[in-house]
Amino acid sequence: MKPSARIISAALIALAFSLSGAGIAAAHTALASSDPSQGARVTAPLNDVVLTFTEDINPAFANIVVNGADGRNRVSASPQVEGPRLTAPVDRPGDGVYTVGYRVISADGHPVSGSYTFTIVGSPRDTSQPSTPGAVPSSTAAAQPQPTFSEGSDTKTSILTAAAAGLTLAGVIVFWQSRKHRRRTPGNEPPPADVPASGDETDAR
Repeated sequence: MKPSARIISAALIALAFSLSGAGIAAAHTALASSDPSQGARVTAPLNDVVLTFTEDINPAFANIVVNGADGRNRVSASPQVEGPRLTAPVDRPGDGVYTVGYRVISADGHPVSGSYTFTIVGSPRDTSQPSTPGAVPSSTAAAQPQPTFSEGSDTKTSILTAAAAGLTLAGVIVFWQSRKHRRRTPGNEPPPADVPASGDETDAR
C-alpha cells in the first residue's frame, strides 16, 4: 500500500472514532426544559420548580436548590422524581432574582449538573393580613381618652356643698328660734311668787 493510501486510511479511521465518540456524548442525559425557564419573569404565585431531562433520572440522586439573593434555599420539601421529571416544591418566594442549581444522575449513571436564573416580580402580598385598614380597629380608636372632670363640674359640686351647709345652718337657727319662743309663752312661764296682802303690809308697819 502506498504511503498516501495509508495516510488517508488512518485519517478515515480517526474520523470514524471521533464521530462515534460525539454520538455517545450526545446520548448522555441533559436538561431539556424547565419551569420557570432560564431568564423568565414570573408574576404569578410560584409553588414548584420543575426540571425535565432528556432521559429518566435516578430518584436517589436528584438534588436541587432554589436560592434567593440572600442565599436562602426556598425548596420546602424533598423533590419528587417521575421518570425524567424533577419537581421541587418552594415556599412561595417573594420578589427577586433566584438561582436554580441541580445535580442528578441519569439512568446510565452519568452525572448531570447545571444552573440558571429567573426573576419573580409583583408577587402577591401575604393574604393572612387584613385586606382593608378598617378590618382591624386601629390603636387610636382602641385607646379612647378617659373622661376628666371639667371646671364646670367642680363649680357645680362646690355649689351643692354650700347649699347643703346653708340648709343645715338654717335648720339649726329655726330650731333655736322655736325653742326660744316656747320659753316666752305665758303658759310655759313659772307662777309668780306669793305677794303679801295689803293688810299684812300695814300690820307689819
